[in-house]
Amino acid sequence: MENKRWLDRPVHSSLPAITNEVMIFALVIILAIVTRFFDLETRVMSHDESLHTYFSYLLYKGQGYQHTPMMHGPFQFHIIALTYYLFGVSDFTARIPSVLFSLATVWMVWYWRRYLGKVGALIAGFLLVVSPYMLYYGRYVRNESFAGLSGIVMLYVMLRYLEAGEKKYLYMLSAALVLHFTSKETAFIYAAQALLYLLIYFIARVTRKPWIGRESLYRGFIIAVAIAVLLAGSGLAISLATSKTETITATETASPANPDQGLSPLAAPESRLSVPAILFGVALIVVLAAAILLVTGYSWQAIRAERSFDLLILMGTLVLPNLTAFAIKVTERWHHVAIPTTEVEVNALANNPTAFVVIAVALVIMFGASILIGLLWNRDVWWKAAMIFWGPFTVLYTTIFTNSAGFLTGTLGSLGYWLVQQGVERGSQPWYFYILVQIPVYEFLPALGLIFALFLGLRRKIRKVAEPAEITEEAAPIEPLTSEEGNFVNTFSLLVWWSVISIAAFSYAGEKMPWLTYHMALPMILITGWALGHVVDAIDWDELRRRHLWIVLALTAVFATSLTMSLLAILGPTPPFRGKDLASLQATGNFLLPAIAAIASAAGLLYLLNGWSLKQIFRTSTLTFFALLAVLTMRASFRASYITYDQATEYLVYAHGASGVKQVMAQAREISLRTKGDMSLAIAYDASAPDTGISWPFVWYLRDYTNQRSFDVPTRSLRDADFVVVDQKNFDKIEAALGPDYYRFDYIRMWWPNQDYFGLTCKPSAPLEVDPLAASGWQKFSSRARAFFDFNSWNCERIANAIADPNIRAGIWNIWFDRDYTRYAQAVAPYNAYFNPESYTLKGWTPADQMRLYIRKDIAAQIWNYGVAPAQTAQEVDPYEANTISLSADLIIDSASLGTVSLNAPRGIAFAPDGTFYVADSRNHRVLHFSVDGTLLEQWGSFGDGVNAPNPMGTFNEPWGIAVAPDGTVYVSDTWNHRVQRFTSSGKAIGMWGQYGQGEVPEAFWGPRGVAVDTQGRVYVADTGNKRIVVFDARGGYITQFGSAGLDPGQFDEPVGVAVAADGTVYVTDTWNQRIQAFTPTVDGLNFVPTLQWDVNAWFGQSLENKPLIAINAAGEIAINNVKQSRTLMADELKKIYTVNKDQLILLRADKNVAYGQVALVMSDIQAAGFNKVGMVTKSPEKE
Repeated sequence: MENKRWLDRPVHSSLPAITNEVMIFALVIILAIVTRFFDLETRVMSHDESLHTYFSYLLYKGQGYQHTPMMHGPFQFHIIALTYYLFGVSDFTARIPSVLFSLATVWMVWYWRRYLGKVGALIAGFLLVVSPYMLYYGRYVRNESFAGLSGIVMLYVMLRYLEAGEKKYLYMLSAALVLHFTSKETAFIYAAQALLYLLIYFIARVTRKPWIGRESLYRGFIIAVAIAVLLAGSGLAISLATSKTETITATETASPANPDQGLSPLAAPESRLSVPAILFGVALIVVLAAAILLVTGYSWQAIRAERSFDLLILMGTLVLPNLTAFAIKVTERWHHVAIPTTEVEVNALANNPTAFVVIAVALVIMFGASILIGLLWNRDVWWKAAMIFWGPFTVLYTTIFTNSAGFLTGTLGSLGYWLVQQGVERGSQPWYFYILVQIPVYEFLPALGLIFALFLGLRRKIRKVAEPAEITEEAAPIEPLTSEEGNFVNTFSLLVWWSVISIAAFSYAGEKMPWLTYHMALPMILITGWALGHVVDAIDWDELRRRHLWIVLALTAVFATSLTMSLLAILGPTPPFRGKDLASLQATGNFLLPAIAAIASAAGLLYLLNGWSLKQIFRTSTLTFFALLAVLTMRASFRASYITYDQATEYLVYAHGASGVKQVMAQAREISLRTKGDMSLAIAYDASAPDTGISWPFVWYLRDYTNQRSFDVPTRSLRDADFVVVDQKNFDKIEAALGPDYYRFDYIRMWWPNQDYFGLTCKPSAPLEVDPLAASGWQKFSSRARAFFDFNSWNCERIANAIADPNIRAGIWNIWFDRDYTRYAQAVAPYNAYFNPESYTLKGWTPADQMRLYIRKDIAAQIWNYGVAPAQTAQEVDPYEANTISLSADLIIDSASLGTVSLNAPRGIAFAPDGTFYVADSRNHRVLHFSVDGTLLEQWGSFGDGVNAPNPMGTFNEPWGIAVAPDGTVYVSDTWNHRVQRFTSSGKAIGMWGQYGQGEVPEAFWGPRGVAVDTQGRVYVADTGNKRIVVFDARGGYITQFGSAGLDPGQFDEPVGVAVAADGTVYVTDTWNQRIQAFTPTVDGLNFVPTLQWDVNAWFGQSLENKPLIAINAAGEIAINNVKQSRTLMADELKKIYTVNKDQLILLRADKNVAYGQVALVMSDIQAAGFNKVGMVTKSPEKE
């Protein structure tokens, strides 16, 4: 035809190779490049994107990578790490691989011209460029673009091999498969779709005519196939009908994936054999019988000549080992072994012989069967194809042979993890999520194109695939067609199958997420290109140009547009001709203007179309209709990718990063550079359980900040941070932790699309009751079926409202057309007693996760644009100055008084009942015993590191706390040996307990410091690193413990000092929360209730020396130390604080730790080498 000749014509005689077709396709590629790279950096990294970018960053930095199926395949991480190496690390470079593979997908359409036609390929290429999902996720750090390229190559290779039968296409198939299997677990769905299609294709080929002389075997084969299909279908129907899944409501959302969360144990739950499993098992047996009949009746030689059989065997044998997890899952009721999905779980197999044997046997069987079948089929081809598949698979999953467990997490964990997720149903989206939400909102053009293609294809007379051939007694293979007609049959059937089954498969799959729509849009776009190309080819363009074609097309567009506007006016909330008020008149005008335009354009069309055939009218109308849809598609696509990309008004995202993330990071960068000169701003971010707080995407964006830390529970230690970002879970705690010295800014961190589409089903007014005595799957199925078909009890209120209420209809239209929720919010308000109009605005959007930014005021004061004018910093007021008293020291112990003995960081001090006292000479790793007058009586201890090797009693690694029991026993906290030792009064070691740990058992300490003994001889240990106080008996037997990390009463952040009053009250220095807490024991002494707490204006910073101890005397007076200001604070039970000021003493900076006996206040110092002293004040401080 003329249009084809025009495509084949060179654009200029001097460039014969550059035809119009090449030029148009080049423009398509240029448009693809521009649309993919334009403004690529701006959009915020979403939750899942930040996981992919950050762990790729760690790989790039040389910190390795361990495959976990939660984040899909390893290919993405390796190629992004390579991109970082080549182009640097940024949001832009992280998205380059997705862009390049998206461009390659568009480029691949060039090779589809043989199957889509030249025009069809150009149309398909253009649609791939402007498709909302193809564009958005072609610029998104996910695996979709990799899977998309693999998919379009795989479909092309299948068609080419069915047509030509060349070996190179088998190798290309292996390459396409390994790309997908190393990218994402959707590979299993793709493989299942391809295998099912090829199986049906193969059965259709071998049953096209009876097997001469073996008609009985032929009939047996047909019957066996029919029975197998019936059994498998029944099993699937019962499985669907009896499955029950907990769903979430429209206001709830699924939490994003947590990379630190464990996946599966190595012990499987009990399970019983279900009816569907029995039916599938019987169907498998029937399939084996059918295979025997096929080989016997059709002959092995004829089977091997079938090209579809080659594809079946190759794909099946390559995929088979990756189905090992499925085999383990199916048989778990007998061996009770679950599937390892992480490196930790794989390594745990060494300690679980049963699981190791089961998994090893399963792998050997599956790999053995794969190799055996492959070699029997075609030894020369199979081993090469297997190397193409398993070579990259092994390299990538083992992270270039640095993570051997990765091979098992790939072959077992990939499918195993998602088999579990199938039951979890992440997102809990309704079954119609794709067909009623995602596709109508975004991919309406290819969806309608699919319907149109079905109409064209089924209308077209399909000629026989091959001429009847003379069949001998042994059936000969049916020769494949290489004609255009044969290409049509294969192309049409494959693309229709792939489109329909993709929608069905992903709708059935447990996890329904927006980005999976990508996999449905791809085949629909291809077949839409074929259908529209067919229409273009069928038009006689020369004839139509003579009949004013372009005027007709323009009038058709005007008619379609104006008619649509008229219908919207009629069906809207204010129909025309209903009144004379302003609103009614406006509604009438909104109807009349497009109605007049529709009538005028219709009249013009009737005039111009006089003499046109119905076919020509139908074809031009079809092209005009799809051209208008293309305009709407581009509008939706460009809006989502370039305008509303960070907003939840779009439905093609989930757990989407909001613009607040980059706004916060922009402030962090500006403040850091302007106040520090580099990226050393002190930043604290909320990583609280169970969803890791605001970690993602902030972990990615904070990668270059050198002074960052995360926190789980807000404590006052956060006051050292210049810049604090907190998750909404901790909003009620953060203000108390930070105090008034921070400016607050509110943002949205992450949000989800509006989910009012939940519940759009007709449901029985009463729940579907199932007979409680029904034990079998069939009984449950039949019981639910009876209830299902009792239509008198059904309630379709929500669907009826959406159809009948003009306000809701108008609101839905505004959402679809403009992503404007205003009218819809007004329309649904009367149906919801708890309606919140703010939840439909970006300011108060629901569902969303909020976050807050806190900037310390003294930092903000240095930057004018935070609204604080530069001013002189006010002089700091000492809150304890008014209560300062002066005391003189009667006794000083230092190197001069001790002679050859020099103190080095004296810390804990404790009095014995006889008035003598002990000092923990920390950095000398010893204990000193002094008389009342300061004479050294004994010393014991030496250095010993017991963390890496067993350490004998009597050796220390920086002893901090020390206490004396009523019977004279001395207890010492051996801090960095993570234990407590006990001695006689003369220093003989008589016991010890404790080891390094994080509180897994009572004796698992992390840097214990303070230690105290009550009147009953019970020992209280401040387990500083584990944020708790642990109570033991005199010999180290565990009694109880209290405390946890946090700011609430009873919680700690770095508990250091502990002291017990005569009445049993326990006092603790809660260091980084900058307070003292008092705990009262219950009657049984097993629980301690926080009864009193008061803040201390001291203990700033988190240095290793900021570790205050505490002492208490019989009068209830408490002594604590303030390292920063070099003084000791006294406090009574009424929270009144006094300062012991030593201006006149040599111990001006010598008050590190304190012990308060009956007659003396003893202070030690470690501030500098020249002030390693212990001082004693023999006069109790007076109160005001």
